[in-house]
Amino acid sequence: MQSPSSWKWSLSLFVYLHVYLRRGPFVHSFSNSHIIHHAKPTDTKLNSYIENIKVKNFGSVINGDREKNGKEDLVIKVASEPNLVAVTGETGTGKSLLVAKVIEYLMGCKASPSIIPSSGDKYAAVKVVIRLTEPHITATINMLQEVGLDPSLITTTIDEHQTAKLELTRMIIENETKSSKRKQLKSICKINGKLTTLKVLKYLITPLIAIVDASAASSALKDPKARMAILDSGVDSNLLKHAKETRKRYRECRQYREKLEKELQNRILPSSFSNGFDEGDIEMLRHWVDEIDDFEIKMNNFQDSITTSLSSINGDDDEQARSGEMDGDDYDDENKLMFQNIVKRFSKCSWKSDANKDFEQVSINDSFYSCLLDLRSCIKSLDDQLVAAHASCDVLTSLSTSESAAYAFERSRNFLYDITSQNAESSVEDATEKAHELLNRLEDALKECSRFIEDDPKGLVATLEKMREKIFLSVDEITDIIADWGSLSRKHGIDVYSLPCLQRSLKQELDGNVEAKQELPKAIKLEEEALEEYVDVCKRLTKERASIASRLSESVTERIKSLGMEGSAFHVDFHAEVNECSDPVGYSESSPVGIDTVSFLLLHRQINQSNNTEVNSDSLKAEYSKNDQRGGKLDIVGSSGEKARILLAIETELPGSVGACCNKASSDMFTTPLPPIAVVYDEIDAHVGGRAAVALAKLLSDQTRVATESRPNAQIISITHSPAVAAIADRHLVIHKLPMNIDREGRVEVTARSVIGSDRREELSRMAAGDLGGDEGLRFAEALLREGTLHKER
Repeated sequence: MQSPSSWKWSLSLFVYLHVYLRRGPFVHSFSNSHIIHHAKPTDTKLNSYIENIKVKNFGSVINGDREKNGKEDLVIKVASEPNLVAVTGETGTGKSLLVAKVIEYLMGCKASPSIIPSSGDKYAAVKVVIRLTEPHITATINMLQEVGLDPSLITTTIDEHQTAKLELTRMIIENETKSSKRKQLKSICKINGKLTTLKVLKYLITPLIAIVDASAASSALKDPKARMAILDSGVDSNLLKHAKETRKRYRECRQYREKLEKELQNRILPSSFSNGFDEGDIEMLRHWVDEIDDFEIKMNNFQDSITTSLSSINGDDDEQARSGEMDGDDYDDENKLMFQNIVKRFSKCSWKSDANKDFEQVSINDSFYSCLLDLRSCIKSLDDQLVAAHASCDVLTSLSTSESAAYAFERSRNFLYDITSQNAESSVEDATEKAHELLNRLEDALKECSRFIEDDPKGLVATLEKMREKIFLSVDEITDIIADWGSLSRKHGIDVYSLPCLQRSLKQELDGNVEAKQELPKAIKLEEEALEEYVDVCKRLTKERASIASRLSESVTERIKSLGMEGSAFHVDFHAEVNECSDPVGYSESSPVGIDTVSFLLLHRQINQSNNTEVNSDSLKAEYSKNDQRGGKLDIVGSSGEKARILLAIETELPGSVGACCNKASSDMFTTPLPPIAVVYDEIDAHVGGRAAVALAKLLSDQTRVATESRPNAQIISITHSPAVAAIADRHLVIHKLPMNIDREGRVEVTARSVIGSDRREELSRMAAGDLGGDEGLRFAEALLREGTLHKER
């Protein structure tokens, strides 16, 4: 009798042999360097996939089974493994809303008030649960670290099967404000329960899931970068990574060299200066430096004295404020504020700071010379104001000028005396006396005003004089300083604002310490080496792209024959080395890596293969140009249905190409392209019928079973009205809107169920013939299921 341990060992061995022997061989296709594996359903390798989708109040949808399970949230259990999932249902039941739209909202789609119920709960919530395996676990952890989130959000969810759980949630809340009639929406986002921003949520999910419909496919095929991304999905990932790294290195070396050249170009030197100085000219150079150094010392001393004056003014103001001697009418506050601001600005500017800047960086308004000009203008303005204040007193009280007020009063009295001497009437005398009294009042007020302006300690003249006394320099002295500055600048043939920069440049020349001049030869050499490496990598990349383009043209042309496009040919019009590596488009970060361009052509003609000769990509294009003028660029001449079918054929040949071209973030955010976890096709088969629909369904099924060494097979979710697609799917979900079931809050009851057996046959019959199918519809559904099973077993 066997011991328990030996019995367990025997059982383990039996299970191991059973699994091993049931594994089928791998089928090789497409290319030797890029092997595609058609894995059997019994393959034990786990890959990433979308586990379920959960919504609440989204689009006013409510769980139709809430009475059974007691939950208002609608949970769509998508899959338990990465396979083909068909989502079907009558038109208008919300298939695209509950699958594709939910993912788009997690990708940052702008929220619309229409998705929130009009009454009751003023919010909508969506959640997607993803089961991660490698390489997506590592990629997700890296993304979390890049946005400053703790990687333990993922690492703590890894189970014994080496899979991790990723929950992405977005809640949209309606905020009603009294000040605005428009509804304001606020998003609350979470990653595995951790609050985050919508931007981070978008950054995380966009490279993981691709959404493709006819319009998305059409837009992607128009974009040159997206077309190149399709080709690059077949390129060796290490070569592509190396190409991006060398391009970045060349771009950085080039930018550094250009920076040094610009720095040398912007140096300020005398107009008579030349780089060919000999020993006899060194003394002249040293004299120039000493001369400008002395002038700098003079300017710094002058600035220190002005700064001291400013401190004195502020100190007097603080003392007067403490003693209560100041009030609102003491002097012209606005005038003093202007004066203080100019002096403050002058005290903050610096000769040294101007010298350390490049000429282009020196702001004319904030330069030392500009502040000096402003200071002179301010002092001149103060002097002019003092002259004006004294003149105002003369205009009021002087009797020597006919324009003064006192002279006018005197003349007015003489006129009144003339009146009384000529008319002795008592009434006239009374009126004249009253006029004299009023005139005396005016004269007294005039004298008081004059005394305040000129003699009062708090008057206008005293206030202006007090401000002027703080600046001990005259306008002429500052003018002399400005004249010396200008004379020194003219001597060296430079702009006055560049004098500090000239001092720095002369010192560097004298010391032989021009850093840019020393670094430039090294920078040029590094750039040449980086360019040589980048050119070499681009040539290797071009060679591999050309090979992939040729094979893709042949294989896709063969595939689209079964998709209802027998008279058409697909050609990848690849142009190698169109640009130079040193051109901006060749090294720009926004351009596809490399120097090639690619277009996709759709050629409409019947290819003659009666001789069973091999038809390659070049012969297709040659025959087209020779015998037929129909066709052209796919994004121009192709219909929506043709583009969708061709894109599916490309995806079948190059797994991950759909994610690469439709999800630009996937290629932009990572040096090595990240294969998508899932591809969601939103009614991409809408323009396809008949035999083409059956062939398209088989293509979708193949995509879930096709993998390369660098790209695992992805989950395919197809929102479809095609019974052929639904029958070949590994999991069939039906979205059903309950008739006439709308609650008091205006929400619609919807169910999402997986159908098998007779329920699945009935759904396939409904999809094919509506309510007219009957037994014939069921038999047709059975035939579709049988054909789908046979295809997956092949």
